Amino acid sequence: MAVSAEQAWAVVVHDHMNSSPSIAYAIHEVFGLPFERGLELVEDVIEHGRAELTRCAGREQAEELVAHLQVLGLHATLQRR
Repeated sequence: MAVSAEQAWAVVVHDHMNSSPSIAYAIHEVFGLPFERGLELVEDVIEHGRAELTRCAGREQAEELVAHLQVLGLHATLQRR
């Protein structure tokens, strides 16, 4: 489902305290992405201080994803896009 930019909520990870494999594992667990893709997103966090993991049409869905990442120990937030 396509999400228009006007109504999107971005799920963002800002984690620099956990190890790269730990962050990649959490991304894999929550989003089902391959572990290697998680490592690529970790590189964005290292390089830019953040990585946008996905966009959701509804705030509630984004909040659920953020909460799941936080339970796994990551510093994650949602941002209105």
